[in-house]
Amino acid sequence: MEEGELIKISDLIKVKVYDREGLHIGHVQDLALEGDLSTPYLAYLGLHLHWTDRVGEFELVRPVEDIVLLTPWSQVQDIDEDGIRLNCVHPDIPIVTAKGKCLMRRDVLNKQMLDAAGNRIQRVDDVFIEREGKTLKVIGLEMGLGWLASSSSLQNLMEKLKKKFGGWQDKEMIPWEAVLRIDDDAVVIGEGPE
Repeated sequence: MEEGELIKISDLIKVKVYDREGLHIGHVQDLALEGDLSTPYLAYLGLHLHWTDRVGEFELVRPVEDIVLLTPWSQVQDIDEDGIRLNCVHPDIPIVTAKGKCLMRRDVLNKQMLDAAGNRIQRVDDVFIEREGKTLKVIGLEMGLGWLASSSSLQNLMEKLKKKFGGWQDKEMIPWEAVLRIDDDAVVIGEGPE
């Protein structure tokens, strides 16, 4: 993953995660923003651990082989071709609650997109992100081209969004800035404030 390269969230799911000592401890399950959608930088890594008998300072009743934890993105030491390396040692991984966070896989991927008037557009096929140093920035929502050709209202909305937000490297995507809110059952998009 190179600096400035556009990547899809689905391509990061299952990427290996290593601790500071190089131990393969699991894989990426999700990536999350703070609850405020206006800050597009991913702030948390959803880590699917292979096994553990302890989470941070908490000893578990029995070892588990299937647990997903949310750790702050500040724990990411490096991203390279082999995977993501943390700057902590397993099992001393700082964790945070998922409450109030926007998880890309859980809350956005495959959700129905609606325009501001509540009209159905299509489902979110994927989420584009861009690497900026060690950080990952959400750029936009991928949509299938089949719907674009068949819907004049969607074509009009896309043209308005391209004029307003511009420059998405010729990708057919809804820019992240056009996401007004994420509801339980839909991602609502619009042109935003003028």
